[in-house]
Amino acid sequence: MERQIAMVSGTIKAMLMGQFAESKGEIRFPEITSQILEKVIQYFHFKNKYMNSTAKIPEFKIEPEMALELLMAANYLDA
Repeated sequence: MERQIAMVSGTIKAMLMGQFAESKGEIRFPEITSQILEKVIQYFHFKNKYMNSTAKIPEFKIEPEMALELLMAANYLDA
């Protein structure tokens, strides 16, 4: 994922900007499933696209069965 998109997450931004091992560019989240991580990345792109938009922002669709895991991942990633 592009660095600019990753910086939407406060947690990832801190990891990339700080003195963490991840600051070299590779971050792994073994506790987040690939399906949830894919949806989170889609949201990062969505948020980046509409961040400074003055137009009406469309709804970001979330499947109900993913809602709880997405909420926990978003909380952890500060997204």
